[in-house]
Amino acid sequence: MWDLEVSLLAEDGYVQEKGKINKIIQYKQTELLAFEKPISRAELYYAGQSNIELTKIIVIHAFEYSNEQLVKIDGLTYQVINTYKISNEQLELKLKAKKGGV
Repeated sequence: MWDLEVSLLAEDGYVQEKGKINKIIQYKQTELLAFEKPISRAELYYAGQSNIELTKIIVIHAFEYSNEQLVKIDGLTYQVINTYKISNEQLELKLKAKKGGV
């Protein structure tokens, strides 16, 4: 059941190369196990009504989450849209695909 390896990404400062204007954000990765839930038609419908592109729903242990806004799964980065506490031990994260680089 807990067979999906995910990384929660939290901002950990930035680097600015000498002579360049743009700053590069550095991220701290926290690796953990999760499982993916299927997206129901109702959830897709309501997300579409709110103009949100719902891509994945995953469940993690609640104590491992510290309000990170980015999740990396299989090399792809997703943005956390919404969280829902299923129980004291489980937290559901609704994700959308992040456009552009991290």
